[in-house]
Amino acid sequence: MSIRRHFRIRSLQFLYAQHLSKMDSNKVEENMLQSIESLHHMYIFLLYLILKIREKALKIKKNLYNNNKNKTDIIRKFAYNSVIKILSKNKYLIEEYRSTIKRDSVKILWNQQEEYIFILFQEMQKSNFCKKLFFKEPCSSFEEEKRFIIKYYKNFVIPNKKLIGYIEDLYYFNGEEDLYIAHTMVCKTLQFINHSTPKNFKLYNVYKNNENKKFIIDLYRNTIFHKEEFNNLINDISNNWDIKRIAVIDLIILQMAICEFLYFPNIPPKATMNEYIEITKIFCMEKSKIFINGILDQIFKFLYKENKIFKIGKGLM
Repeated sequence: MSIRRHFRIRSLQFLYAQHLSKMDSNKVEENMLQSIESLHHMYIFLLYLILKIREKALKIKKNLYNNNKNKTDIIRKFAYNSVIKILSKNKYLIEEYRSTIKRDSVKILWNQQEEYIFILFQEMQKSNFCKKLFFKEPCSSFEEEKRFIIKYYKNFVIPNKKLIGYIEDLYYFNGEEDLYIAHTMVCKTLQFINHSTPKNFKLYNVYKNNENKKFIIDLYRNTIFHKEEFNNLINDISNNWDIKRIAVIDLIILQMAICEFLYFPNIPPKATMNEYIEITKIFCMEKSKIFINGILDQIFKFLYKENKIFKIGKGLM
């Protein structure tokens, strides 16, 4: 799932919550942005967790006897992993980690991190998959070291239930979607690193230089502000179908898509339609999906015919 689709879904969820709760839209927006900020903190936590695992590996290695070769080989692949070495020198990661743990609400929980690193090591050493991973695939090149750490992350960190519970306690958590995005960002960061990557490379940013932040704020605000305009258009196009008979989630999806047609000149209509068609597959019943797709197609044709769609650069479709 792309970050932009994730942000569309996040906006949809908070627009839906605002509709049901009738809470002040500014307060709901504040909560929405807090949840996205928490996603970034989660990414930093998981990325730094890799450094903590390496730190643990270095400590364990010092205490291992020379004749315990199997365990030494496992630890060595962490302690001397070239990808993690580059990551460990990244000042942005260190600074953001330190900034995050200064928040009073997470200090105590962050102190429990050592416990989960120990659990990850225990599970790793007991796993049959792990034995195949460590002993059948020696890390003799940078790319093999990278494949090793990504495989380890995907097979031991991501599915770890105790770690998932820990993260739920630690962050403003919005379900599996947030965790999936955070894990994806970590894997993309590891994949990005190569032997010539500078030590202070920029980390993955969910806001992408504030472009994504502006996108979700504008989408949320414009959908609320122009809601009546969008509803009138939906009502006209749907042959005066009573707007009250349309499911709330379906109606909000239509409002958001129309919002992008009219108020996001840099997004091609085809991209908007494809995104919301995919979102309907997640949130809507089969009949609703057919209805939404049909209405969106008609609304686009109507707006285009009326010269109300102005797009920049990428063309209409």
